[in-house]
Amino acid sequence: MTAVAEAVAAAGLVTDHPGATPPMTYNVLLRVPAGSAAGTPTTVAGTLQNTVGGRRTPTQRPTLSLFLGPGATLRGIAYWLCRTIKPAGAPDATPYDEMRVARALWAWNRDYLTALGGPAAWRTGLWLPVPVEVAADGAQWVTDWDTVAGWADGLPTGLGVSLDAPAQHLPLPDPAALARAVAAELAVRDLDEVADVVERDLVGNPFEAVFRIVEILRQVRADDPEDAVELAATLVGRLTAGELATLAGVTAGHALLRRLWALVGPADDGDAEDARDALGPALGLTRTGSGTWQPPDVIGPTVLPDELPPVPPAPPVKGKKPAPQGLRSPWKEPTENPGGRHTMVLGRDLCIGVTDSYTQKNGTSWTGPAYAGRLDPARFIQDNAAAIGLTTAEERARLRVTELIAPNEGRLDAARGADKGTLSTGIQQWSAHLNEELPVLLARFKRVAPDHYDLFFGMYGLDTEPWWRVGGKEAAVEVADPAQIRAANPEAFDATGAPREGKEYALRYATLFRVPAGGGRQRLAEPPDSVTQVLPRHAFFGVTAKGKAYTVAPEWCGRIRLASLCSLPYNVVQVWTAVWRFERLARQPLGKAKLLVRGRQYRIRDFVTSEYAAALVIDQHINAPFWVPEAIDRAINRTERAIERMAEPARTELRPFDEGTSGPLRAPWLRLFQINYLAERNLVGKADRDMRITGLHDRFNDTNGWVGLDPEPGSFAGWVGP
Repeated sequence: MTAVAEAVAAAGLVTDHPGATPPMTYNVLLRVPAGSAAGTPTTVAGTLQNTVGGRRTPTQRPTLSLFLGPGATLRGIAYWLCRTIKPAGAPDATPYDEMRVARALWAWNRDYLTALGGPAAWRTGLWLPVPVEVAADGAQWVTDWDTVAGWADGLPTGLGVSLDAPAQHLPLPDPAALARAVAAELAVRDLDEVADVVERDLVGNPFEAVFRIVEILRQVRADDPEDAVELAATLVGRLTAGELATLAGVTAGHALLRRLWALVGPADDGDAEDARDALGPALGLTRTGSGTWQPPDVIGPTVLPDELPPVPPAPPVKGKKPAPQGLRSPWKEPTENPGGRHTMVLGRDLCIGVTDSYTQKNGTSWTGPAYAGRLDPARFIQDNAAAIGLTTAEERARLRVTELIAPNEGRLDAARGADKGTLSTGIQQWSAHLNEELPVLLARFKRVAPDHYDLFFGMYGLDTEPWWRVGGKEAAVEVADPAQIRAANPEAFDATGAPREGKEYALRYATLFRVPAGGGRQRLAEPPDSVTQVLPRHAFFGVTAKGKAYTVAPEWCGRIRLASLCSLPYNVVQVWTAVWRFERLARQPLGKAKLLVRGRQYRIRDFVTSEYAAALVIDQHINAPFWVPEAIDRAINRTERAIERMAEPARTELRPFDEGTSGPLRAPWLRLFQINYLAERNLVGKADRDMRITGLHDRFNDTNGWVGLDPEPGSFAGWVGP
């Protein structure tokens, strides 16, 4: 029995209301056809014009629809419909009446559901029309549950489907396997056949199909951009205005319509123009005075899509305590942890860990979800070496250290919203509050995979762009200055000023924007170090405050986890950006630090010549980048004081350099320095971090196959140039 079925069974036990129908069984999202009158309609008994379910044509009377949430059953939906949409004066439905209506729901939609796979189609996200018709311009809902129930009376006893089978959770696709499957499918189908399959899935269960359809569009476009435009225009032309509007009103459908828009929007043929004129009203796009539709990333759509409802809590069981809400541990399955907090994103029920809190130095407390994730970065790096493409000796040296220390921060899909970072994620916990961190990661991702960026982030109104500073602070303008951007991010552009591709698009600085419904981009300025109020960037990510207590909403932790779970390009960009941190470290402003050793000036990299030292310093830089130079200064002083107390010949042997030479720091001095740096580095969670990295130091021996960190100065070859 699945977890959903177990929950349904448990909810059916004796409760405070014996015999009550569990809310999970009618866990649905109701959709009303576009154009309906505002306000609450009147439900009336009347003759139903549509005696067969499924899709409606423009000439037919429209019907209400449901999208199934996890756990929904035919019997539960019938129970809910008979009570929620009840004509005035109609008698209360009995359990027998509800059973007949449940059978009728399947019978009415039988042809439609059979085309989608029959009973196997009963999954979260299924688009289920129901026999409630919309009349009088939406002011009336017309149904007759007695007539509906009668449709099932002539059916055989065995429908082939259980009235109590719950809608199952949607699986998370493996992105590499999905790409291979789509490539194999496209190899044996022509464009019309592809359009047939995509159309069926789009109007059957857009939530189940969303990743597959995005991959189909991506591969068709990569092979032939003109074919991609033709496919998109064909799909839009096959959907009615009502179907487009219903799709635009739910997250998975909205995301797919945006992908179709991205293909037909720039095209100039007649079919593409017709598609734009159909997609524009459905998405709620803005049209200029000249008739040009504004893209959704320029002026935000006025249609804001709804997510599927989450799994409702089971009713309380009399005499039993509620189940614990912690994570199940150990959890080694390649699926979501069933414990802890959860949120729904694109129809997927995602674990977001537990509720955590952290108090900042200024006394503000931050509370929100925190989850270390489950995707192993080492396994990902090994399995995707070709896509990552880090092949030089310097890149491989950096990658080795990055891979080994990743457990100190989190896994690829780690997400945290429980401190002033607001939203932190991934193997280096890139945080939304600093422009060098999450904004850079997202800007690189958007450049590499704009379709995936829009799917996971753009649809929710988040945009990002490379940016620059003025006087050490984020440039306070709304319109980008290309020359300033290139000057602030020189490695990301070639000599002609064109942006580089792939891993070479290495940004130093970026910022975030929101694209509100019906409005243009608005810059979300980087917050100050000490937060005393909810600022626009905080508010965008769902932060609220009561006094000094700040709470972070869960949705963005789920969204950013889904990107890592389902996007190969996103995780590749994580690895590129993690390795690039060594360049950031080399350029880290010193602040008050001097980095002087007996009067000689050195650079940060001069102290980081072993794998062990590289791990210690980069780990602190991930956690507290601005504290690194002063920690090095303290370690220098501690090392020198220790040497001063030593007797000869140890004092001479541990000299930092030979007088009269200009070479690097000597290995004996560096060996002592890196131990003192371990002691002096200050960061959150220091004890655990120190222990894990020192454990890697201890495993660098032949007994362990040299899998740890080499402590010998000169063992780290990750620096480029002298």
